[in-house]
Parts: sequence; C-alpha cells; structure tokens
Amino acid sequence: MMNRWLFVWRRTTQELWFRAGLYAVFGVVAALAAVVAAPLVPSEMADRFGGESVEQVLTILASSLLAVATFSLGAMVTAYTAVSSAATPRVASLVTGDDATQKSLATFVGAFLYAIVGVTAINAHYYAAAGRAVLFLTSLAVVGLVAFRLLAWINRLSSLARLGHMIELVEERGTRALLEAAARPHLGGRAGTLGPQAMAILSPKTGYVQNVDPDHLQRAAETAGADVEVVAGPGTFVRRGEVLCRLDLAEANDDLQGRFCAAFTLGRSRSFDQDPRFALTVLGEIAGKALSPGVNDPGTAVEIATTGVRLLDAWCQAREAVPAEAEVTHDRLRARPLLEVDMLDDVFGPLIRYGAGDLLVATQLQLALNSLGSEQAPLGRAAAQLGKESLKRSMAALGSSHDRARLKAIIP
Repeated sequence: MMNRWLFVWRRTTQELWFRAGLYAVFGVVAALAAVVAAPLVPSEMADRFGGESVEQVLTILASSLLAVATFSLGAMVTAYTAVSSAATPRVASLVTGDDATQKSLATFVGAFLYAIVGVTAINAHYYAAAGRAVLFLTSLAVVGLVAFRLLAWINRLSSLARLGHMIELVEERGTRALLEAAARPHLGGRAGTLGPQAMAILSPKTGYVQNVDPDHLQRAAETAGADVEVVAGPGTFVRRGEVLCRLDLAEANDDLQGRFCAAFTLGRSRSFDQDPRFALTVLGEIAGKALSPGVNDPGTAVEIATTGVRLLDAWCQAREAVPAEAEVTHDRLRARPLLEVDMLDDVFGPLIRYGAGDLLVATQLQLALNSLGSEQAPLGRAAAQLGKESLKRSMAALGSSHDRARLKAIIP
C-alpha cells in the first residue's frame, strides 16, 4: 500500500481529462511562446519561413483535428461499451485508463488548441516574420507528432475492444498489485491481532477501502503511543460506523480518530492499484459471463484458468523471495495477510460453479489446480482442496460416463 497523496496523484494521472488538459495547456503555451524565440531566428530563415504558409498549415490542422478527436472519442466510447458487454463493467475502466489511448486523444486535443491559438494570434498580428518562422517549424513538429499518434491510435483500435487484450490488461494490473502485496504481507508491520479490549476506529462513510497508508498509520500510532491493527484492508466494503482499525487504547478523542481515519481512502468502487484481489475477482467475472448460456464461450474460461495460474504463481514466487524474518518497517502496525483460499476462490470459484458440466473447462480446472496443489505451501494445500471440490462437482454435473472417465484419467 502507498502514501495516500501518492495514491490520489496516481489515480488523478490515470483520468482521461488530466493528460488531455496537460497537452492542451502545452499546445497553447507553444503557440504563444513562438514570439519568445523570435530573436534567435536568422533573417534568412525568417524570410523563407515567415510568410503566410504557416497560417494555411495551422488552418488544415485546426479543421482536421477536430474531426479526428471526435472520431477517436466515439471509437473509445464504442470500445468501452463493447468491453462492458463482452467482459464485465469492472474492466471497462481500463479502456479509458489505457496509456496509448490517453496519449493519442491528448495529442489530438492539444494539437487542435495549438492550431486554433496559432491562427488567432496570426490574425491578431501577434507575430512578426521571425515569430511566424518559429511557428512554422513548430507546426511541422506538431504535424509529425500527430501523424505518429494517429498511426499508433489506429494500431490500438485493432485490440482495444478485444476480450483477450482486456484479460492481458487485467493480468498486468493484477500482477503488479499482487507483487506489491507479497513484498509487504503485513503492510510492513507484524502479523497478529490486538486483544478484544482494543478500541475500534469507525468508518466515517460507506464505501470500498481503496488504499491504506501505512506510513500515516505508523506516525499516528507513534503520536498516540499505541499499536494499531488494520481490520479493513484494500478491497473491503465497510458501512458507515463499521471498524476500519483498532488501537490498544482505552479511549481516543475525535482528533485522534480523524487522524487514523485519514489513512484509509474510501470510494464507490474497488481499485486495481492497491487491491490485489480485485484483478482475480474481475477475471472470475469474465469467466462466469463466458460460461453463461447466452455466451457459451468455454475457450475464454480456459484462458482465465491459465491466467489465474500465472498470477498466483507470480505471487508464490514473490512470497518465497521474502525472508522469513523480513524487516519490520512499521513496528506499531498489525495487519492480516491475504488468505490463499480467498484468492483461489476469486478466480476459480466461478469456473467451478458454472463450468462443472463442461468437459473442456473441468479438465483445464483440474490441470490448473493440480499444478498449484503441488506447492508445499498454504496455497498448495488450498488448491488441492479446491481441486477435490471441483472434481466432485464435475463428476456430478457431467452426464456422460465417457466424459467422467476422461476427467478422472487426468488426475495423478
């Protein structure tokens, strides 16, 4: 988990409006700043490039980029809708947060405003010949950037609404969150819980815990002279008045309670950034929809099973790399680790419930859970138990004795 202000900054930079606004400001500044560089332009260059051709270039940019930006936004909305329908609405946020998409749209908007401001400034006689020469050279660079981004955007459109691409994005975000959680299994603190007499810090509002700031909790605990136990980790839904954390204090004033509550960021939905189980849950939702009678796409369910194995295998490797006596950076903090059975159920639960009667899905489930069950770790034991449950359901759901025999044949 991360500093709360860093979390807010990261979430802000992932919004579509942020990068578009940044590029727009840069475009306006670039158009108006041409007059600043004018004294550096040789007279020969001013005579060659300082004519009226720059106005024609800017006019073409202004008239075409508005249509390009409008088309791009329409394509993004179409992809957003298609992904929400084909996969799950929870994965649709990755469309608007896609880095290549944001760069392309921001470039089109920024270049459009650059051209509009440039044409307006020329008509207002803001530039001399040297200034128009600088603007001409800058416009050539803008044209090259727009052409590059347009080609990149066309390439991105070919995969933006593809279900496989969305699964890859979820896997990427999930791997990042799981590795961070594995490196700090107790938020940098210790395992264990405080006694039943510990005082509860209650949530001021209803929502999902999106982030926990361990540094802020450590400082607040040091100030209060107490230890703190995190009860509601990232991804937990809490109602107003439910417990966020607990302190080994008899009582705390409103100021102290507010200080501890400030370490928890609550929102209307879960976040991929700091919630390691959210990506697993989204993958499970995609698998559940793929196995619905209206879709009937067992191939996607099989892909989800292999993706889940990769994610959990990466988490196991990261956990094994953490020393048994890992350095405690927040000695006043207590936190509960991720439960292996919960992570397995997040991604494989829908496959077991909805794919038990499909031989292809049931076979892939057994292969996936058996591979994870070979580990000599808590994840291995949980995977082996889930594999037995999956086999029991499949044997009951498969109507053909031949299919049941084929399924049993792959079990070691």
